[in-house]
Amino acid sequence: MTDQTPVERVAVVVWHLAHGDAFHTSEVCKMTGVSRQAAWVLMGKISRVLPVYQADDGRWQVLAMREAEV
Repeated sequence: MTDQTPVERVAVVVWHLAHGDAFHTSEVCKMTGVSRQAAWVLMGKISRVLPVYQADDGRWQVLAMREAEV
């Protein structure tokens, strides 16, 4: 287990997602130092409040959104 708090673990994952990274649950485990099950739960909770989903290839990523043209 890591010495990061739960909030710090979420912040690290969201920072990477915000910068265009996409990753498998196993990569979330490595980033955060939690079990696979805990990483999957963490990503599920993030995806409840942010436009993040698990693609067909298993990678978690931000839903691509186009800004409205003015």
